[in-house]
Amino acid sequence: MPGMGPVDSGFLLIESREHPMHVGGLQLFTVPDGESPTWVRDQLTVESDQISPRFRLKPKDPVGLLGNFRWSVDQHLDIDHHIRRSAVPGPHRLRELFELTSRWQGSLLDRHRPLWEAHVVEGLEDGRVAVFSKIHHALVDGVSALHLMQQACSADPNAMDCMPPYALPSAHVEGTVSGKSPGLGIPNPAALLRSGLDLAGELATIGPNSLKVAYRSLRDTGLTTPFDAPRTILNGRIGGSRRFVAQSFDINRFRQVAKSSDVSFNDVVLAVCGGALRRYLAELDELPDRSLTAMCPVNLRDESSEVGGNQIGAMISTLGTDVDDPLERLEDVHESTAAAKQTMRELSPLQLLLMSGYNVAGLGLSMLPTYSLGGRPPFNVIISNVPGPRKQLYFNGAHLEGTYPASIPVDGMAMNITLVTYDDQVDFGITACRQSAPSVQRMIHHLEDSLAELEQATA
Repeated sequence: MPGMGPVDSGFLLIESREHPMHVGGLQLFTVPDGESPTWVRDQLTVESDQISPRFRLKPKDPVGLLGNFRWSVDQHLDIDHHIRRSAVPGPHRLRELFELTSRWQGSLLDRHRPLWEAHVVEGLEDGRVAVFSKIHHALVDGVSALHLMQQACSADPNAMDCMPPYALPSAHVEGTVSGKSPGLGIPNPAALLRSGLDLAGELATIGPNSLKVAYRSLRDTGLTTPFDAPRTILNGRIGGSRRFVAQSFDINRFRQVAKSSDVSFNDVVLAVCGGALRRYLAELDELPDRSLTAMCPVNLRDESSEVGGNQIGAMISTLGTDVDDPLERLEDVHESTAAAKQTMRELSPLQLLLMSGYNVAGLGLSMLPTYSLGGRPPFNVIISNVPGPRKQLYFNGAHLEGTYPASIPVDGMAMNITLVTYDDQVDFGITACRQSAPSVQRMIHHLEDSLAELEQATA
C-alpha cells in the first residue's frame, strides 16, 4: 500500500471546512465547428482502467483522528463521480460561470474517494465550454496541476490523440508530487505554509546572527521586509466560502508600459495589482495610509547571480497603494523589487535560504492555533506569476481560450492573485474568502482601470 509523505499528510491534517486544501483551474474551450457542447465531456470521459495511478489514490483512513499516513488504491473508481456535467444558469454569462466555480472551489473533496474532480460546464451564451478541475494539494501541487492541464493539450490543432490530465501516462505525473515541481516557484499559500514552517526551523537552528548578516545593509536600500505591511480586512480569519473571478488581458499592454518605463513585466503587473487594490479597498472605506505589500515567488536564475543552486526565492514588494499617481506607484514598485533582487544576488546560498524562509515564515505561523493576528501581517496579499505556454493550445481540435488558476486563501491571507501567461495574453485568477473580501468581482474592473491608467500615463 503506498506510503504518504509528511508534507502530503500535513496538507490533509490542516484541512478544515474553513481551509479546503485543493488547487483548481478553469479552462475555456471553443468547440470545433459542427460539434455539440457535449463533445467536450465525451472527450474527457475515459474508462476507469485508463486513470493514471496517482489519480486512483485516496487516504487509507479518511477520518483518522491522528492524521493520514498511507494511501490506498481505489480499485473500483466511479468515473461519473469525478467527471461531472453542469450547465451555466441564465443569463448564461461568465459571471454565472464564476459563481459555479466559486462554489466548487469552496467545497471539500470527498476523502473516501480519490481527491480530484473535473466539472464540464455547458450553456455559456457564446457557445464556449468550460472545464473546472480541482485536485487536492496532497496529490499534486499548484504549478504541477497547471502543467498537467497544459500537457494534456497540443499546439497542433489537428492532433486528435490528446488525453485528459488524469489519464496521462504515469511518467507525466510522477514528477508532480507536492514538493517535486520543477522550478517555477511557490504558487499558493499551501506551498508557502510548507516552506514557511520548514525554513522557520532553519532559522531557529542556525541562529539570528546569520539573519542579521543577511539584512545588515537593508535600511537605506528601499527593500520591503516582512511585517512592513499594514493590517487590512484581507488579513484576518477566513471562512469556508470562496469567490473566484478571472479575466484575460493582452500581454502587449503590459509589455508596452514596461518598455516605455524601462521596468520589468513583473513590475507592471505588481503596479497594476496595487492600483486595483487601492480602488477596491477605497470603495469599502478600508484603504490604509500605509502601502500594502505582496509576497511574490521570484526566479533567481541570472547570468550575474552568485546564488548557486537556489533558483527560487520569496520576494516581498510594496504595491504603492498609498499613492494616487500611477507612475509614482510604478516607480515605488520598481525600486522595491530592484532592491530585493539585488539583495538576493549578494547573499550566500545559506543567507538566501534564511531570507526567503523569514519572508514566508509569518504565513506559516498565522495558521497555527496559538498564533495571534493582533500585530501586522507578514504581507497583505500573494501575487504569483506563472509562465505558461508560448503557443496556442488545442484539445482534440477544441481551442483553449484561457487558463485561470484558483488558489488557496488561508487565515491572514484572504485574497490570492495568480496569473498565467499564455501566448499573447495574461490570464488572471483571483480567489478570495467571500466574507473577508466582499465583492471581489470588482477587482476585475479595477485591474482594467489601473492598467488603462498606466497606459495613458506612459503614452
